[in-house]
Amino acid sequence: MESHQTQILIADDEANILMLLNMELEAEGYSVLACDDGSKALAQIRESRPALALLDWNMPMITGLDVCRRLRETGNQLPVIMITARDEMDDRIAALEAGADDFIAKPFNIREVLARVKALLRRSSTASADHLNFGDLQLNGPERCCTYAGTPLNLTVREFDLLECFMRNPRQALSRPQLIQHVWGEDYFGDDNVVDVYVRYLRKKLEDVVPERIIQTIRGIGFALRLEA
Repeated sequence: MESHQTQILIADDEANILMLLNMELEAEGYSVLACDDGSKALAQIRESRPALALLDWNMPMITGLDVCRRLRETGNQLPVIMITARDEMDDRIAALEAGADDFIAKPFNIREVLARVKALLRRSSTASADHLNFGDLQLNGPERCCTYAGTPLNLTVREFDLLECFMRNPRQALSRPQLIQHVWGEDYFGDDNVVDVYVRYLRKKLEDVVPERIIQTIRGIGFALRLEA
């Protein structure tokens, strides 16, 4: 068991799921906040500022999906794992588009949940000592913020880590497995098409401020941070 008191919020209206997650996370040494609806989850997040949230999609009052949306709309980049019985690709994409950093389908293996929690906490707490630059694009590792010509980019944890990987390897073609290892870690169990989803999100945010596309698709390999020829 790890000796830490990292605080994690669990929001789920199924009492048995809430009890299981609470028990297992506390056994791992985490401090747990538990609630059974989205309204309470938002209040707990505002008051306690947990390090990570596990949100059930279908909750009364406010759904987990709407909790995630509201957080992102206000600039809150709290790492979020969505837990739900929904398991269609459209559901996964909807969760990611709402700002979730990861997605776990019910019924789940508790070992996988714990591994994903550890992986996301590790990624979100790792602050680079470097300040990276690519033209007018600047990434501040310690403060985990990014700007283009002074204009801030509102990036999620995953988007920031993905951009950091590209900026550490400018002009290099990076494969999906390479990007998954850097951004999601070795504990990631999902499909590698999650990379394409997040590249699309990152491109959209960059294209709002950057006058040209700088993340290029390299056919047969993956992606690269480079200017168009």
